[in-house]
Amino acid sequence: MAKAPVPGNVKTRLRLPPEEAAALQAALIRDTVEKTRSVGPVTVSATPPESLHLIGPLLPGGVRLVVQRGEDLGERMLDAASRLFEEGPEPVIILGTDAPTLPLARIEEAAHALNTHDASIVPSEDGGYVLIGLRNPYEALFRDIAWSTETVYRETVAKAQRAGLSVHKGATHYDVDTPEDLARLKTELQDHPELSPHTAELIETL
Repeated sequence: MAKAPVPGNVKTRLRLPPEEAAALQAALIRDTVEKTRSVGPVTVSATPPESLHLIGPLLPGGVRLVVQRGEDLGERMLDAASRLFEEGPEPVIILGTDAPTLPLARIEEAAHALNTHDASIVPSEDGGYVLIGLRNPYEALFRDIAWSTETVYRETVAKAQRAGLSVHKGATHYDVDTPEDLARLKTELQDHPELSPHTAELIETL
């Protein structure tokens, strides 16, 4: 799930100049896609529709780009997952671009967990989640959630439990949403640039 790198429309909470924020978003998209390609086929579900041309050049061959559909984040994620499940029974992992240092091993863990669980989820420190994996398009996990609040993870897990779904819970990671998160990211990438190479190179100039 990705927003196109439109200046003034992405990463606004980081308080960067619009062009720098857009460049950071582009680096985040590139790193997230390149990292996840080893796990399985990658589809980028993006918004806004009129700006998808800004994402296409960032993607390696074989990565599909589609338009996000839906009114809120839950509807958009459910729509993206449902379209993939219509094409085949393989599990689906939904990942945003805001957790660039989430190690590949943690993504692989979430994927492997779907061999024995209905869903897998990696919570974020702000109360949401950075990844959710599904064996089927469970509509209940995306309806009537207070998106962009500190209760998203708890609500999602509670809905899964009420639906009788087994959930693998990964270790908590962090989103890059605030200037403090950006400073943390910069420090982490100074020590481990391999976690997000394009972002690591760019962030030194911000």
